[in-house]
Amino acid sequence: SIWICNSGGLQLLAKMVSRVCPGCVALSRVWGLGFWVVLLGDSAVSLTGIAKDLFKPPMHLTTLQWVGLVLCIAFFIGCAYTCMIRWSAVLVLRSTALSGEVHCIHHVLSPLFVAGFYRATISRMVKAYGLVVFIVAIGIVVSRLPYPWRQIVDTGVVLNLVVGTVALLIFAGETFARDRPPNKWGHFDFKSDDLQFAARSAACVENSEGNQRTEALVGVGV
Repeated sequence: SIWICNSGGLQLLAKMVSRVCPGCVALSRVWGLGFWVVLLGDSAVSLTGIAKDLFKPPMHLTTLQWVGLVLCIAFFIGCAYTCMIRWSAVLVLRSTALSGEVHCIHHVLSPLFVAGFYRATISRMVKAYGLVVFIVAIGIVVSRLPYPWRQIVDTGVVLNLVVGTVALLIFAGETFARDRPPNKWGHFDFKSDDLQFAARSAACVENSEGNQRTEALVGVGV
């Protein structure tokens, strides 16, 4: 009888651990997305302190350096549009998968979960870990560049970081305040055989599309 009581208690405890209250769900989403907002924002502020030296008068840039500045900014604008905005959308979409039914470990590891470091498709994990390697590599290389080339590159990087931060905030606001997740900008990137998350992400897409259709019909007065 003691064993039965213990067994029942362990099962009850397992259910309590596996379920997360709505307040904790909201907190874990803030933790997951807020981590990246703070990281991007802090990095942008730090690099701005270096990049702004480029614009202090007098600006004695050669023609080659001006061309390099324009090309660098154009390159990072392209990166911001094709990578950072879409990356931000993925983070917000994956954060919506953190519900009360999800095991508490995923809520604790929310920043890693939403960024796709695990429980994701191979391509998403390659991008997640590849981004870390790229950041470390470019940080080492850029730090060794002489003036004004370091400032030129940092200007483009700051632009990229600002776009990513703003996109995260806008997508999060649209998703959780207006129930309009950025499905057109990204995907959940869960494996198709992930029974826990793949079905949930598909349901979220259907619900959001249904809500948007309803809003459109109401908007035209149907």
